[in-house]
Amino acid sequence: MSDQPVADAPWARPVPVPDDVTAPFWAAAREGRLVVQRCAGCGTFQHPPRSRCTSCGGEPVFTEVSGDATLVSWTTAHDPVVPGRPRGPAPVVIVVVELVEQPGLWLVSDVDEPAELRIGENMRVAFDATAGDQVLPRFHPVEDPS
Repeated sequence: MSDQPVADAPWARPVPVPDDVTAPFWAAAREGRLVVQRCAGCGTFQHPPRSRCTSCGGEPVFTEVSGDATLVSWTTAHDPVVPGRPRGPAPVVIVVVELVEQPGLWLVSDVDEPAELRIGENMRVAFDATAGDQVLPRFHPVEDPS
């Protein structure tokens, strides 16, 4: 990981700090893959990563998922106070998406272009670099082919 301060990075995104539990999630993101934990015992997906399954206490393993999701909720932060993110005129649009693999399997992201978002809209993951060698999975609306 880089020693460069986040505030000096031109993209000004917070830098993830992996720990023993989350390191496989961040490593996969650097490879352009989205993984979430799935319990080896009961098969339940869970996010954020935890040391044990929240459903049965079993052993979770990281499993690659499609990256396809549905928009569950969104909000606009007009004056975000997030370490590493400068204040500026552009608002930050924060989205909550539900992965298609399981009802209730939610991830939080932000979007660059706050076009007209609609609850229930199809979303897809993309991977964006931050400072150092970290990569953030971020969800974007799927463009309508018509």
